[in-house]
Amino acid sequence: MVKRRVALIVVVSILLLCTLGSNFALGVGAEEALYHTVRFGETLTGIARMYGVTVDALMEANSITNPNLIFAGQRLLIPIPADEIVVHVVAAGETLTGIAMRYGVTVQAIVMRNGITNPNLIFVGQRLIIPGGSQGEPTPEPEAPGVQEAIVITSPDPDAAISSPVTITGWGSGFENTLAVDIMDAEGNTIGQGFVLVDAELGQYGPFTGEVEFEMPAEAQLGRVQVYTISPRDGAIEHLASVTVNLQPS
Repeated sequence: MVKRRVALIVVVSILLLCTLGSNFALGVGAEEALYHTVRFGETLTGIARMYGVTVDALMEANSITNPNLIFAGQRLLIPIPADEIVVHVVAAGETLTGIAMRYGVTVQAIVMRNGITNPNLIFVGQRLIIPGGSQGEPTPEPEAPGVQEAIVITSPDPDAAISSPVTITGWGSGFENTLAVDIMDAEGNTIGQGFVLVDAELGQYGPFTGEVEFEMPAEAQLGRVQVYTISPRDGAIEHLASVTVNLQPS
């Protein structure tokens, strides 16, 4: 009985030591090193481009002799301090547009940095490198207006002076997450047309943004920005919001 008790104490002690050792190793790794787990189809060249390092630097840091021989699941040490790069882990319901807005970068920049071929295909748990993203807390997503009109324009502000192109933001929903935009002059003529994209699940209410070019008038005058939804069934305008603006001359 005594022998059994001693053996049990020894086993428990060993397990505790292993656990403490593991936690320490993970802590050091999290603070001092950055690792990348190779996914199927990735190449050393693509991974190097993703993190902004050279292939030679990757090979040296990981003792790789043949750059063409890496495999899915392989853990590569990235030879840069972990705090010099922003990594975003995709959560359920997120889109590239929303992620880009949070960090103040473009969707194209994230697509290029991460080798994404289809910006509509990202998955929960995916680690995205944010090029030029802020190291601090991400910019919080805008809050929905208290009274949810079908379409709400948040910019440009009423009577704001605008020139081409104009950035238009707001809240709404539309067919395939797209809303139409018209820029009109003082006489009601359409001098520019375009669209804005809603950053939400398909068909859901969410923030929209877009940039629309228009023909600059010869002299300053009042104008109007209209954002509206078009029925996919018959092309009729279903919901419309507008704001009066001051068009600047060319």
